Formats: sequence, C-alpha cells, structure tokens
Amino acid sequence: MSSLIGEPFQVSSYPVPTKRSRPTYVSYSHNYPGHATVTVQAEGIHIVDLSELHPVVSYTCGSNVTFSGPANSRCTSEDDGRICTTYAVVSSAPEVAEKNKDRTVWIMKQKISGGTLGKSEKREVVVPHEVARIHSDDKASSILLVSSTGDVSVADDELNIQSTLVCPHEQNFLDVFFFSGAPCTFLPAHQNPPDTVIVFCSSSASTLLLSIASVTGKDITIVGKNQFSTSHGVSERKTQHVGALSCSPCGVLSYINECHTWAAYQIETNSNGSSISGTQIGEVFSLAQLSRMYVSFGGGICLLSLGSSMVLLAATSGTPSSEISVLLWDMRYGVVLASQAIPIPSSLVPSIKAGIAISLVPAEAGQVLLTLCPANAPTTARSTSQSCRSTVYIIPVESNLKSTITGAIGKTSTTSAWLAPNPRAEIRSDDDPRPKLLIKMAKCLQNNEPHKADEAFFTWVKEHASAHEQSATSDLSISTPDGAASEAPYSYGFVKELLGLFFAPENLTGKCQYSPRVTRHLIENRVVSASMVEGSLFSALREHGDWESIMLAFNSLVDITEDDMISLAKILTDKERKSQTDPEAMDVDSTQVWTPPLSTYMLACISYPASPAALRLAIRKHLPDAQDLNPILELLDGWTIGGTQEYIRTLLKFVASNTTTQSRGGVAPPYDKTISFLQVLLDASFVTLLQYPPSHELLRNIMSHIEPEIGLHERMEYLRGALEPFAKAQHRTLKEKVEGVRRSHLQVTKQTESVLVSDTASVDAAADRSGPTIQEIVRKRGHGCVRSIILPDDEQRIRETVKNWCSENAVDWIISTGGTGFGVHDRTPEAISPLLEREAPGIIHLLLSESLKHTPLAALSRPVAGTVGNTLIVTLPGSVKAVKENLEALFSNGFIEHAIDLIRGGTGKQVHATMGSGHGGEPHHHHHHHHDHRVPQPRSILSHDPSLPVHARHRISPYPQIPLDDALKIIVNEIKPLGVVPLPMSSALAGHILGEDVYAPQNIPSSKTTSVDGYALRSSDPPGVYKVLTSKTHALADVLPDGSIFRINTGGPLPGGTDTVIMVEDTELVSTVKEADGQDAEEQEVKTLVQVPPGENIREPGSDVHKGDLVLQKGEVLTSLGGEVGTLAFVGRKEVGRLLACVSVEMNWYQVKVHRKPVVAILSTGNELLDLQSPNPLPSDGWGGIWDTNRPSLRAALEGMGYNVVDLGIVVDDIDAHVKAIKLGLENADLLLTTGGTSMGSSDLLKPVVERQFGGTIHFGRVSMKPGKPTTFASIPTTKGEHERKFIFALPGNPASALVTFYIFVIPALRKLGGWREDKCHLPRVRVKLEDTMRLDSRVEFHRVIVKAGEEGLRAMSTGGQRSSRVASLSGANGLVQLPTKREGGPDRLEVGSYADAVIIGELQM
Repeated sequence: MSSLIGEPFQVSSYPVPTKRSRPTYVSYSHNYPGHATVTVQAEGIHIVDLSELHPVVSYTCGSNVTFSGPANSRCTSEDDGRICTTYAVVSSAPEVAEKNKDRTVWIMKQKISGGTLGKSEKREVVVPHEVARIHSDDKASSILLVSSTGDVSVADDELNIQSTLVCPHEQNFLDVFFFSGAPCTFLPAHQNPPDTVIVFCSSSASTLLLSIASVTGKDITIVGKNQFSTSHGVSERKTQHVGALSCSPCGVLSYINECHTWAAYQIETNSNGSSISGTQIGEVFSLAQLSRMYVSFGGGICLLSLGSSMVLLAATSGTPSSEISVLLWDMRYGVVLASQAIPIPSSLVPSIKAGIAISLVPAEAGQVLLTLCPANAPTTARSTSQSCRSTVYIIPVESNLKSTITGAIGKTSTTSAWLAPNPRAEIRSDDDPRPKLLIKMAKCLQNNEPHKADEAFFTWVKEHASAHEQSATSDLSISTPDGAASEAPYSYGFVKELLGLFFAPENLTGKCQYSPRVTRHLIENRVVSASMVEGSLFSALREHGDWESIMLAFNSLVDITEDDMISLAKILTDKERKSQTDPEAMDVDSTQVWTPPLSTYMLACISYPASPAALRLAIRKHLPDAQDLNPILELLDGWTIGGTQEYIRTLLKFVASNTTTQSRGGVAPPYDKTISFLQVLLDASFVTLLQYPPSHELLRNIMSHIEPEIGLHERMEYLRGALEPFAKAQHRTLKEKVEGVRRSHLQVTKQTESVLVSDTASVDAAADRSGPTIQEIVRKRGHGCVRSIILPDDEQRIRETVKNWCSENAVDWIISTGGTGFGVHDRTPEAISPLLEREAPGIIHLLLSESLKHTPLAALSRPVAGTVGNTLIVTLPGSVKAVKENLEALFSNGFIEHAIDLIRGGTGKQVHATMGSGHGGEPHHHHHHHHDHRVPQPRSILSHDPSLPVHARHRISPYPQIPLDDALKIIVNEIKPLGVVPLPMSSALAGHILGEDVYAPQNIPSSKTTSVDGYALRSSDPPGVYKVLTSKTHALADVLPDGSIFRINTGGPLPGGTDTVIMVEDTELVSTVKEADGQDAEEQEVKTLVQVPPGENIREPGSDVHKGDLVLQKGEVLTSLGGEVGTLAFVGRKEVGRLLACVSVEMNWYQVKVHRKPVVAILSTGNELLDLQSPNPLPSDGWGGIWDTNRPSLRAALEGMGYNVVDLGIVVDDIDAHVKAIKLGLENADLLLTTGGTSMGSSDLLKPVVERQFGGTIHFGRVSMKPGKPTTFASIPTTKGEHERKFIFALPGNPASALVTFYIFVIPALRKLGGWREDKCHLPRVRVKLEDTMRLDSRVEFHRVIVKAGEEGLRAMSTGGQRSSRVASLSGANGLVQLPTKREGGPDRLEVGSYADAVIIGELQM
C-alpha cells in the first residue's frame, strides 16, 4: 500500500518442541547493534546478523532445556577482538534444581576475533527472585531483571543484585517498557537525565494502571502514577481486559481491549514528578477484520509504537484467519498509512485454530522484527501429525516517520475497511427518554407512517423543554413547528442516531420512509454536521430528493465538502442542459421532485467558504466537460458586471448612514467570492474551455467585465491612504450622534458574547456570579452583550460553542470565565487553544501581571487569548474579584478598543494619538534593556521607516535594479566557506566537500587474497579427495594440515601454507556433514579434478593500490552516487560502527575532514498565508487566505540536496514577529531564507527590519530579471558562528519566483559556504533547442522548461503559463531557459528551433 512499510522477508525458522508450551523469543539490544538474539525452546540461543541473515554465535543447549523469557546479548571490545555476552533465564534443565527454576541465569561469553570464533565459556548464577525478562542498559553497564509480577532489580554485569523495586501495582501485571533516559520526552527536562526509564503496565477490571520509574546508577525511583479506562467509554461491560498495548520514548501509550476498541494517549509527567497526565490522541475507534479468537493479553494481536503518533499493529485477519496483517496507523488522525499482508506459513496452519502468538520488536532504525509461533504448541502437536515451526521476519519501516495532515489525506477509504461501524456509542442513563423515542420513530418509519414519526419527535421536544430549561445540556435554542421555543437535550450521538433512521445505507433504497420535517428542524438549529451521515449528508439528501434541506444546509452546516457541492452542481447542470435541448422536459407534473434553479444553487455554493485546492480538484472530477461548465460560465458572466462599483456605493452608504446594506441585493454572490470561484474554475479547466468554441464568447465577455474592475481597484488604492482616516472619523462621529453616547477612542461597533464554564453553574444557574459581573462591566463601558451561556466543564462542548459563534462573523469579542485553573475539571484552555489562529501572549502577560498584584495564587491561572477570524477571545478566571481586575486592565488606555479595531482591519491611529504614543510622523525611541542601549546602524539605510504614515513612505523602490551577472558576483565575493570539520566515515558524507588529501595507509589488498570462489591449497597438492576446512574450523594464521583444503570466497585471505586457489568448478562434492534431522549442512570432503599452478586466482598485496598513493584530492565533491565514499571505504576509512573491530588503527583514520555543510533556516511572511500543517480552521470572513506553498517547496528542494533545514514557520506582518524569527534563524542556522515581504507593500517589512533592527547591510535589493525582481541579498553582523556575519536571502513571495531565484542565487551561495570551488558553485548550463515559441522581455527571463535528450540533442519544452504566482509551471520542470533581453529594433521572441542556454535543475529526461 505504501513505501512506509516494505515487504517483510524471512530471517529464520525454528522447530517448536511438542512437549513445551513456551514460545520462541526474539530480543534486540542496542549494545549489540545489527544483531538479534533468538531464544528457541528445547534447542538453544542464536545471535543472528540481520544484515547477513545468518547466525554469528549459536549456543546449543539441548532438547531438555526451556527458557523463561527472551535472552539478552551485549557486545564489548577487548584488545584482540570482541566479547559477546548473553544472559538467558532457564526455566528447566537437567542440571538446574527444581527450587531454582526461573531463578537460574546462564551467562555465556563468546570471543570473536575478526570473522572467527574463539574461546567460549558458560557459568550459572542463581538470583534471589524469579526472572521473566532481562534488559541491558544502553548507557550504563547495569542489568535489569524483571519478574513475572513486575518486580525490577538492578544488578551489575555479574548479576550481583544492587537494588530492587517491587511492582507499584498489586493487580494483574501486563508488561514493562524500557527506554534510555535522554530520548524520553515525556519526562521533565533535566540536566542529568536518568540512565533508564521504566513504564509499568498492569490491569484491574476495566482499568489500565500505569507507573513510571527512573533508574540512575543503582537507584530506582517512582516518578508518577495514573490510570486509564480500558472500556474507552464504548462498552457497558464491567470488565474489559487489555488485549495489546505499547508505549514509545515520546510517551505515546496505545492499547486495545478485548472488544478490539483502540485508543492512544500522550502521557507526560509534571515538573515535580508526582503524577502522570494523559491526553487522548485522536478518537477512539473499533477495529474490524481482526480475528476475535484471542482475548488474553499477548494473543493474536500486537502493537508497537514507532514515535510521534505512529503505531504498528500486527494481527491475524481474515475469516477464517489466513494471513497476518501488518498496519501502520497514525493515531492522531485515525488512519492507516500503510499495510502489508503476510500469508501464514504452512508450518503454522495447524496452529490457527489454537492460536498464533505474535510479537513485534524494534531493531535498528528502519527495521522491526516480527515473530510468529504457535500460542499452544502441545495442543497443536497432539491434534495434527504435522510439525510446527516458529518464524522470524524483518519488516522494513521508514526510519523517519512523522504525523502530518498531508500524510493522512486520502487514506480514509482504505482505513474504513479496518474500522467497525459506530465505534463510540453514547452511554445514557436508564431514565433517558431518547432511546425510547428512537425506537418509536423507527417503528413508525418501518410501518410507512412518517407523519407519526414527526408527531412523536416534536411532541418529545415540547414535553422535555421545561425539564432541560436550566441544565444547559444544549446551547441551542430550538423552535418547534408551532412556534414554541424550547431547549431539548441534543447531543452529537443522539442526532447522529436520529439521522441514521433516515439515512442508513439500507434505508436509501426506499424501504424506510423519510421525514424531511425532522431533518430540516435539526439543520435549522445547527445540530447537524455533514460527517454524521455515512458517505455524506448531501448524497443522502439527494437520494431522498430533499433539495430544500440541501439549500438550508448551506446556512447551517460548517463542514460541507467541496466535492459534495460540485457533485450536486453537476446534476443541476445536466438538468439545465437537458431543458435547453428538450423543451418538453420543462413540463413538470405534480409528483416530480423539486430542484432549485442552477443560479440559486450556485449562489449558495460560491458564497459558502471553500478551499481553492479542494474546489479545484472537485471541479476537475465532476465537471470535466466544457459543456457542463458553460451554464456556470453564463452565470458568472452576469455576476462579474459592476461588482466593485456596487461594493463602493454600499460601503459609502454604510459610512454615511451607519446602516448595513446587503451586498448586490442577494441576487448574486459577494463580488470577491465570485472572482475567487472564477479563478479556481479557470485554473482547473482553462484548457478544456479553450478547446470548446462555444465558451470563447463567454470568456471574452467575462474578461471585458473584469478589466474595468481591475483598473478601478488600482485607482481606488491610490485614494485609500488619504481617505481612510477621514472615513473612519466620519463614521465614528455619525455613530455617536445616532446613539447619543460619546465613546472616546472607539472606532468600531462591538458586540460581546460571554461563556461561563462551570459544572456547578451548569446545574444551578444561580451559582453564576462572574457571568453577570462581566455583562455589567462591559455594558457600563458602552458595549452590548448579545449572548450569554453557561456550559459544564466539557472540552468538546466549549470548543463547539466558541467555534459556532466565531463562524457567524458577527461577534467582536468572546469572554469566557472559569475553568482556567489546575482543577481536575478545568479544561477551558485546552478547549479554546486549538481554535486560535493567532495567539496573543501580550494579553496573557497583561492579565497575569494584573492578578499577581493582588495575590500570588494568580500564578496558578492558565489564561489563553487570541483571535479566530475577526473575533477576539479572552479567557478569565471564575472568581468575581479576578474578573473585575482583569477587565479593568483590558479596558485601560483604550486597549481593547485598539485591539478590536486592528482585528477588523483598522489602523488604530486614533487610539495611538489619544494615548500619546508618538506613532505618527514624529520619530520615537524604544528602550529595550538587553545587552546594549545602542542598536548598530549600517552606513546608509535605504528602506522606509515602517512607523511613518503612508504619505511619508517610498512610492518607488530606493534600491537600484542591478544586472543579473553583478548580483551573482556580489554573492560569490561576499560569502566565505565554512570551516573544515572531522566527520565519521559513513554514507552521511555524501554532498560534502573533501577538506584533506586522502592517501592509502597500506597496500590494498594487504595480503594475498583470492579473486574467485573456491578452495585454497598448495600448488604441490595433486588431484584427489581432500577434507574441507573453513574459518570456523581452522584459524587463518595456522598452517593448513596435509590432506586438507580451505573453503574460501572471493576477496578472502589465504590461510598459512597455501599458495594457490582452485575454482569450485574444478571440484566435485564427495560427502557432507548431516544435521540431526538428516539434512545436509556443510561440505565434508571434496575431490579436486586438476592440479593448480602457484599464484593461480590470487591477487598480490598492493595490486589495487600501493601504500602512499593519493586516492582522493582536497576539494573533491563526495557525491551521492557513491563512488567517492566507496573509495574512502576501499582504502580503509571504516564506518564508526566498525571501530571496535580495528582498534590497532589510529582513531583519526575513522574520520574524514570535510567542509561543514550550511544549515538553512526558512520562513514565510504575510498575514494572508495559511499553514498546511496548522489545525486552525479557515477564516470565515469570505476569503480563505493563501496556502503557504513556498516553505514546503523550498524545504523539499533543500532536503533533497542533503541540507539540514530549520523551519521557522509563517511570520505575520509585524516588526516584533520579524525580529523574533530572524533572531531564531541566525542562532540556529548559517543562512536564512525568507519568502515574501520584499516588495513595496506597506506590510513588506523584511528590508526595514534587517537594516533598522539588526544593523544589517542590503547588498542588493532588486535584480533585473524575471521572475524575481525584488530578490534581496543581505548580511547581518553576528558574534556567533565562524564568521563575523550571516547572510539572508529574501526571495519574492510568488511561488514560481521563489523557486527560480532559489536555483539561481541560493544554491551558489550554499555551495560557496560548503567549500565548493567557485567555478562549480553554479548549477550546470547546457545548450538546448526550443520546442516552443518564447517571448522576450526587457529583463533577463528564466522560462521553466522540460529538457529531454534525444537523437538531435537536448530539446526544451515550455511548462505553460509563466506568471510568477503559478507554481505549477515548475511542476515537472528540470530546466530554466535563460532568455536574452529584448533589444530595441530586435526580435520580440525566440521561435521554435532556436537555441538558448538552460540551467539544469533536475534529472534530464529521455
């Protein structure tokens, strides 16, 4: 399904004894990297090399020996080789007394010298308590012994017990997880992290008990405890056993109960280490397709946390179980990212009925070990004559897994196959009337009596209104059909079940009657979301022909998908076209379903908030035909006439009379939304429309409408700066005159809503004292409080209420009170924080500072503040006293008025002027008490001062527009290479520049070796039968005995006394050594057929490279092709992982001196940008913003070239935000790369910040090129780093411009920093033949092309439209044709067949 999981491959298979029930164990220790330890019952222990897939050490223990748990191995170095030490807990053995069962540990040591095994030894240690598992500490030399009840002892490497911790839980012990202390992110940050962190897991009834302990030296300390429900709130059963669980070093705990319901939590310990908190990750869901046979812990299902929120699941699946499914889940989004299926081996087929035990063990990065063995071997063996075997697999897994929304997109359909329906049923009390209502309505619908179902529903609404009048079970005011207002206990689960009565898949066939009245009632009262119905609500409504509810949903639902909207538009366009071609189709009888006119439906679609990217995909999917698009173009043709002029008239009328007028009279969408939709439609289908002649006239008409609008916009923009202050002042004066109230410094009409969060007040409204206090204070300040509600401490309810209020776009300020402390139920910050699009830490500081003046306990408050769309949200404590203090601070000095004015798009100048802040035309000074009061200034500052008024700013760029070649010379001359550093010899050297000459330290090969596979022998040995020796049975240094030959592989050294090699092809096999099962194992005797002369098939010492030869020269590029890195390895520069095997060579020989590769920090600027990774909802102001494509594009390009990237995110158009981000970039990177903020806009702050805040130098601010004219190259003095300054590239914000200038300017700079020779810094250029005509410009232009190699040489084809905002012009492009400037009197284009230079930015195509 995905490259995130590779196809599993088998490592080994082992027989399972018929008399033993314990499984085969596999363990992996980072103290012996690259090797797994396999513990086989009634056989022995094998240490397997995972790269070679063969055992390097085996301990044969006999058929009467069983083990209590997995053995553990570690590898240490000695002067003449390595020592492999294995610890195995023996359950039974002939030499182990009954009383020492499960307490006896065998310590087995094997010496390994080169590729041969040396002396081995085994000794026995009896420990005080029974042991089920052994863990060797990665950092210290300690050994941790775990009993079957969860007790843990710390011992030295000789198993002398130093301390013991009794399991913190008395209940059923499940498992224990060990992690190195440093990588554990769920512990508080500590200067000296513990050696090991232990996570204990036990169960009791329906509770999972969790404890965390730390091991430092020989001391074990409990860090914290907590417990979690194993029922996940889904089942009403009193007992729910844990079926599988896992935990990761980053604190992701996930577990599945016996009903296969799955949940994950992020665990953390508090700063004082006294408790553990757990935050649920994603939703709880139930698994389908998995075998329901195993309910005990460790049965036929296994979990392995892989970091972030990624969890690997392995389980038997199919009916009957026929394969092992391996699924990679992202628990944050509840999706399957990748999967693999492993057929159950034939040797395990007899075990399917009895059960298959599955285990997952993490190995090196990128590998997971999967073990399959019979869950009950004796039972299986008695029931069948076929022998069973356990099997070990390696599962390749992506080593750098991260949870991202982009990775989860598109995985829903695949995931649904693994999910059971209705995973979370709502738990209701016995006296809850809602189940009875659902049953009654279902019976009515099944009896084809929908009117009785309606009657039952609305009767219930009226009957239960008074019972819930004070309970705030719902925050929705609901009107019954007879007009009586009421409140009914609507919840997500209940509404979903109501809709399920009508829209369940089996009901869409017409078997069950439909009630549009109930559906419309729920939609009108905003308790429905589109996701409540399987498939989609729109599809279900369409199946029932309920177009009235569809149109109603546009005003109530907030999650209508673009795909749903356009799919229904396709149905209406088909009907429209049919009515035009068949006039009789207009005759509608009384039984035909009503459908809205296409114009009415498209009015709702275009007015509804939508994502341009998703809308574009939906149009391409559902409206691929130009004939379908033409009816929509006809509507847009009318809606694009005079929109701007009408908007201006409306706005002026609003300013003059303080009344709101509906834009365009309700007969057309808002003009800005119309233009946005038109742009998306043309992006998706322009080529299709061009190929359809009937659409040409419409396109020309639309263009003729839009051109005057563009000109009008440009003319109006010149007047904005001068007229805006007067318009604001006039508006304020008229408003105050109408209302009869003087509001100092208030520039906008404010409406306030308040939320009280309290379990107590939600039951007894009389307990609410802070809510009325808020209303009283804000009204005294002259503001209206339009809505107030009391909610319980329910995170989801709070979030949904605030989200709904913000989506109405009619509220300036939402105030919540209560739920901000450290109480168990205080969840207001957690509910509101995910909604915030822009956080306001300054407001939080203001609130805390004010409260701390009165009580030190204010430090325990956790307020949050920020904006959602055009709404400010502030959370206050629940205390009346604290509410008064905080509101006083917010209203002081016109603070709140200023904030709301800015959020609504104002300038705030009036408030500044009143406060006397000096933010007008007069210069002002800031005193920041850092290290110095004086900010260094460059020699000359050309950028505008952002604090000056509009009329005082530059209207023409003060930076000269320099030629392209001059800009490139400036970059190369200013930048100096970074220093030389020693790096370990590994594949990570790719992309570096060699900083030293590399000479061969010795002859290669260093001794005589063979060039073929064969047998080493003496040249005097005649043809005949010889005994075969190998490296396991004969040491290389010893002389080969007479009558023997030595098995040797290509490249292997010759043993003593031999001088020639005979090829395998010149021999015959005579006999072999048999294994216990009668299978051939090794060669025993071989017959040579010829006599081989001396030196045959032998490479002499130094035949490849002589000692002292120069093999690589300083300044060479260590490319990713592997040749240079391979050469380093060839001459003996070994990887760090091999150091301990070659201690006789000097340590510096294992490092290579290279120029350090620069680290790059990237950021994007602009209030209009939206982050693809942000959980914040899209603004509801009618304009969704722009997805930030520059950072993902640049990051992909940089990381593809091997550069480390620091992502600084999106920086808003604010000076302080720019300063903070640039400081962070300079501290963590060698070069800062920004996009946007380089042009002439009032919010383009990059150049002023560099010059005025950092004392930087702008080396050039404009380049004569297209695209990319505003490209800026600057340097900032710094005391950190290797040089006295660091460099900044400020690239244009348009996506295509950013990428083009990256390849032209940034790559040469990065290469120069990385030590490349100047003549190699620029990307390669080639001569290409043009396949398309290309227009010339007065500036040098880089045209995006696809370069292909053919018989006629290199050809370049244009990627299409070349405007700077069209990032798609770089999709698939591998070259940039550099077009010359257009000369006066010369040609204005390069025709097809012309030749031009092209910069190669990607791999050439054939």
